[in-house]
This record gives sequence, C-alpha cells and structure tokens, in this order.
Amino acid sequence: MAKICLHIGTHKTGTTMIQNRFHANRLALEARGVIYPDLVRHTGHHGFLTDWIALPNAYHLENGGRSALKEIATTWAGSDNTIILSSEEFSRAGGRGGAVDFAELRDIFADFDFMVICVLRDQWQFLQSVYLELSRHAPPPRPPDVVEMALATAQIDGLWCDYNELLACLSQHFAPPEMHWLDYTQARSGTGGLFGAVMHLILPEAVLTEMPRDSSTANVSPSPIPVWAAHAVAGGSRPIHELSLAAREAFDLEFGPDRASCIFTRQEIDRLVTHFGKANERFAKKIEASSAMLVSKLPPPSTIYREDINEIYWVRLARRLSIITRQAVA
Repeated sequence: MAKICLHIGTHKTGTTMIQNRFHANRLALEARGVIYPDLVRHTGHHGFLTDWIALPNAYHLENGGRSALKEIATTWAGSDNTIILSSEEFSRAGGRGGAVDFAELRDIFADFDFMVICVLRDQWQFLQSVYLELSRHAPPPRPPDVVEMALATAQIDGLWCDYNELLACLSQHFAPPEMHWLDYTQARSGTGGLFGAVMHLILPEAVLTEMPRDSSTANVSPSPIPVWAAHAVAGGSRPIHELSLAAREAFDLEFGPDRASCIFTRQEIDRLVTHFGKANERFAKKIEASSAMLVSKLPPPSTIYREDINEIYWVRLARRLSIITRQAVA
C-alpha cells in the first residue's frame, strides 16, 4: 500500500536544509521507492497548502494546492511507493494565517497509509528564531512581548510553542503510531544530523553517503542581539542596511565576532524554561518519549543577554553607523 509521509516542521528546526537535501536527492530517493514531488521554484512543499493557508503569491500553483495533491494521490495510489510532503506550514496553529485541513487531506489520500514526522525545539530557542525570522520582513514584537504572548497563548505568530496543543490538534486526525517526534538538539548531534534522523524514519536502510548535501544556502538565522538593536534604533520601521551592518559590527567590536547572544533577559529565560519545562514533561509522558525529550537547555555561560547591552555598545553602534553612512555616500 502506498504511504504518505508528512514532514511538518516545526518552523526553525532545519526544515529548509532538509527540504533542500530531499530535493537534491530526488532521483536517488525515487530509485528506492520514495517520491519527493518537485515544485520547481521551491524545494519545500508550501505550494500544496495555499488553499488552506495564506502564503505569498510566489508559492501559489496554477490550479491550486488541492488540485495538485489530488493529482499526486491519483498517480501513486495502489503503488508501493512512499510520497514525502515537506512543509513547516503543516504545523501552523491557525489564526490569520490559517491552518491545514487535515480531515480533507486524509480524504484526498484515503488509499494511503500515513506517517507524520515532527521536529521540536526547546522553546526559548524556538521563540528567538521565530523573532529573527519575523524581523526579516517587518518590525518584530518586542522581546518582552514575545515572552508574554508565548506564556499567555501558547503561540507566537500563529505557531504553537506549547507542544501539548500541537499534539492535541494532530491527535484529532492521526493515531499515535502514525506520529513520530524528534528532539531538534538530539537529532542534530546524532549520526547523520537532522536529515539523517528524519531519513531514518522514512527509509531506515538508506545509506546517507549516497545522498550528497545540497550546495545551496539554508535559512540560517543571524546573530540575535544586533538584529534586536537595529530594530530598537529603527523605532518601528525596517532598519536600513547600513544600520543593520553597524549593529553587527558594533557587537563584534564590543564582545567578539563569535560571541553567542540572546534577545531575552536572564529573568525571561528563567520564566520560559520553568513554564515550558513543565509543559514539555507532560508532552513527553503523553507520547511515551524518553525523559531527555525537550529538556530545557540554558544559553551558554558566555552568552550576551539583552540586559548586558550598555551605553558603550550604543555609542559604538552610532560611530559605526556614521562611518558606514559616510562611506556609502562618498
């Protein structure tokens, strides 16, 4: 019987890298009976979901996502193949962005067995990464507001940060044996990394050395504090390039180019770790996971927190901005 494998993210858990690698190895996968549909312009499968989720026009398919999914179902039903659909948008909670209609998706693939693969990340890291992603397109919420929003609503920008809520949503449509959960940190450190961990669930006998890495650049997050600082100076507008560059150079000069940073304060991290640590314990019990699943991890001791940014840094930023601006107009 044909199988449909949904790699649903979550967001900021290496999804772009995994999608790039799936896409780059389509022929090798197909030779093993694993089909990764090619949407040509994008390695991920966000385009299949645009009838349910509000996504940029660049992702829209000519006849719509629903029609494309039905075509895949018709093509591969009755085969022994596994079809991989990969998009972090599968895990969206809803709100203004919408959410996938899993009941309709199961109807479309009624003749298929289902597998759902979801990678989860420690919440303070997840929230910081979402903040950085939001900052690429518009002024993000203030970090204290991110914390309050996550604690009060279990969401950030329509994404679940309490994974018990995500599990509850998925459990309405998928049985426990159909759902597979991976810890982001554990998977990254294992043999084959994130891709290896996901691939092992889909095709345990796969030899990863036969599947070369994709050469394109994945969606890597920038250094957090300089992003926050640039937005703080911009005051609700998108920072100009010169300002973002000055914020980064000032940080490198003051603290060192390889210094880890965090947009949250120590107190905010403690609140997040305490709150979601308890939620993660409940989640691990529900899915009968190892006690090491989603154990909260504090930032490294040398991390620069938001509260560590003092007047000296802001003076450096102003000086770098002045120099960079003069060079740009010279």
